[in-house]
Amino acid sequence: MNSNGMGERAWKSVADEFMERLHKHQRYLFRIAYRLTGNPEDAKDLTQETLWQAHQKSGKYTYEKSLKAWLRTMMTNRFRDQKRKKSLPVVTLDEAMPQAEAAVNANASVEEQVERKLLLERMKEEIGSLPEIYRRVIVLRHYYGYSYAEISKELGIPEGTVKTQLFRSRKLLKERLSRKG
Repeated sequence: MNSNGMGERAWKSVADEFMERLHKHQRYLFRIAYRLTGNPEDAKDLTQETLWQAHQKSGKYTYEKSLKAWLRTMMTNRFRDQKRKKSLPVVTLDEAMPQAEAAVNANASVEEQVERKLLLERMKEEIGSLPEIYRRVIVLRHYYGYSYAEISKELGIPEGTVKTQLFRSRKLLKERLSRKG
């Protein structure tokens, strides 16, 4: 037998041993998941997702740490992420646009008013086609007038992330509008 085949077998046995250790904690994880979700089906899903994530990140686990604590932390972080994603407000442009349309100056000529309305419709289309992650921050900032801190609080993301997403969304919007212009 060559040394390469021996190393492969040893690696498989380490991976198998780790999977066995993970499955020994499955009931423990399910109990935590049930307390978090309050629903047995969601708890099963969360447990399986956590076990899968642990398997994927097995190389990052250090054996000095408690496996239970590592799994519990991974599960609670995963649950928090899922909960935050579900609780993010869906901002529709139809709700936001009346405020922007009100900004059309009533003292402008009919041609200017029509031009501005067409531009607003085009902007509405382009903003609506942005990925949701960018659309939310644009709408909250430019249509509702939220500050960076308010957007951060509303979406549950750091202020720096809000600024980054706004920068990227404006850049993407500018590129799209200049191409179709």
